[in-house]
Amino acid sequence: MRKIIILLACLLFTSNISNAEPFMDKALGSWIGYPLESVIKYWGYPDNQQTIAGKNIYIWEEKSEYHSDSYERSTVKTDKKGRTYVDTRTSGGSTYEMLCRKILEVNSDNIVSGYSYKGNICPNAYFLKAKKLVNPDNNEWEKRKLEKQAQKRNY
Repeated sequence: MRKIIILLACLLFTSNISNAEPFMDKALGSWIGYPLESVIKYWGYPDNQQTIAGKNIYIWEEKSEYHSDSYERSTVKTDKKGRTYVDTRTSGGSTYEMLCRKILEVNSDNIVSGYSYKGNICPNAYFLKAKKLVNPDNNEWEKRKLEKQAQKRNY
């Protein structure tokens, strides 16, 4: 059962990849034109700050590890000569490092002016927990939801 759940999760992530990247652009882009203090209010303090080519860069990183259990499968087999033996195979036991780095560029007035993201779990991991990244004061999805609700009430 666990293998089926992991397989379904992998399929979900790979099938959503075309939807996930625009999500990250919309989510991080929702902060452009807003003060850095607003981002910190919702995301917490950045993990790193750098000045590159005269631009202030703020970096939030989310790191985690996934450990897969190892398991052993044994099968009793008989060869063509009638000899019986046990075929044992071990699988799993791996550790996967996961990273999502969200990068915001902030101008001299402390206003967000650009963004980027890097890592092997962004954008897919955030596609499933969208509310964590989106600016609540500039949430395109929430605005559309409210518009649809208003349309339903008018009919």
